[in-house]
Amino acid sequence: MAERDIILSLDIGTSNIKLAAVDKTGEIVRLHKRALRLKCPQPGYQEICPTELWDDIESLFKSTCEGIESRIAALGISTHRSTFITWERDTDNYLHNFITWADQRAQKMCDNWNNAYIVRIGQSILQAVGTVVGSTHMICIANFKVQSANAMMRLKWVMENIAAAKPLHDKGNLCFGTLDTWIIYKLTGKATWATDYTNAAATGLYDMWGDRWCPAMSWVFSLPFGALPEVRNSNASFGQISSELNLGFSAPIHGILADQQASVFGNHLFEKGDVKLSLGTSIACDRLTGSYVHPVAMSVYPQIAWKLAGSEIVYMAESMTMELRGKYLDWLVSAKLVDSIKEINNIALSVKSSETPLFIKKDGVNEKPIEEFMVEKSNCTNAHFVRAVMEAHVFRAKILLDDVFDFYGRTDKIIVDGGASSSQFILESLCAVTGIDVYRSNCVEGALMGAFYVTGLGLGWWNTLEDIKLFTELTQISPLKEEDGCTLLEKFKKWKTLTNY
Repeated sequence: MAERDIILSLDIGTSNIKLAAVDKTGEIVRLHKRALRLKCPQPGYQEICPTELWDDIESLFKSTCEGIESRIAALGISTHRSTFITWERDTDNYLHNFITWADQRAQKMCDNWNNAYIVRIGQSILQAVGTVVGSTHMICIANFKVQSANAMMRLKWVMENIAAAKPLHDKGNLCFGTLDTWIIYKLTGKATWATDYTNAAATGLYDMWGDRWCPAMSWVFSLPFGALPEVRNSNASFGQISSELNLGFSAPIHGILADQQASVFGNHLFEKGDVKLSLGTSIACDRLTGSYVHPVAMSVYPQIAWKLAGSEIVYMAESMTMELRGKYLDWLVSAKLVDSIKEINNIALSVKSSETPLFIKKDGVNEKPIEEFMVEKSNCTNAHFVRAVMEAHVFRAKILLDDVFDFYGRTDKIIVDGGASSSQFILESLCAVTGIDVYRSNCVEGALMGAFYVTGLGLGWWNTLEDIKLFTELTQISPLKEEDGCTLLEKFKKWKTLTNY
């Protein structure tokens, strides 16, 4: 009988679905992916059809696992956060498509709440009392801003606009699930309806101080408290993949992490103070805070990094862009400024920074010519525009780092991963503009590997986090040589003023 020496790692990102087969040495022996099919039925709406998603997941399982079914020990899952669906418990009928974290249908509801006079007065009182008594919990509530990226207001929208939602909840027949919860529910043949701490906390509905779904939040926003799933440790058992699915194998699901947390875990950042910058579809800066729950400050929010069996919860502070900055690099191709992303490094280095305009667009990509968002663009070529977009990517990352550093102080080094980290120009520019040691992670698939490692811990492949650290590989980046007399830091200050970040 073949040794069960492979963990399957499923990652549902913002843009792609990936499934990897990873062996005990940490080598990815197979990797297949598909584009995540997004739907935009109305302006500001972004959805995922559950039927299409399940078809894609099934297809990935069959193509990835063919011939290695007997070697599969377990499945780990990483998903992007706060995308959710609701369904009828008895029939499994969906009430709507998945509503993604980038969906804006509830933005007006968020604005109305944040600007309400009674809310602002209440938060001012909490801020004063929390400061006097030293309560991080009070200060966090006082500074909390409801965002559409969290699930709470989008779920409130569902309860107010989907006719079947409230009657089903009143009968105890409504189920809520983020991507991980729904995938587990489907894979286990409805046997497990659960999530992990990282995905629960990211919804905005979880009380990180009380370690439970927050009943006060449910009451304040009229949310279906009884429709929320069980919360388990990140390396807990989440049930067995049902043999009735005809995937060719059955294995336990033994690790769940949200995507950013999985990326931190996959890059072996386990110590308090460790900082990771993710340059993916969005940009995120995460700093581990150990047992300390970070109070909401500026654009930095607390998250649960993970909760392992037999250990305390580990927290992190996170600053993240809501705009999809990574799409701007793809825009360079669609705007025909470059033939492929692989060319951008050489093109950017073919012109001087002092001759390059400033790219000041803040919201999503649209149909207007890219040069309309350039400042000081006289006598500029396509190469100048390419460099300007890449420099803006670096500047936006620095904003997030500065937000975290303003609260915790500067760190000696940062680890960078994500698709844009493959750009030597971006990393060298980041090193130059921050003055911090920058290391590129050689773990290209951070989220996939994070799900792999946490699942391996659940299986007992490793006993401690120190065992996992043996897999660490990093490459230090040298700062960009600025030979034309125009420093990136000077340009950053001007860019920041123009964009009003």
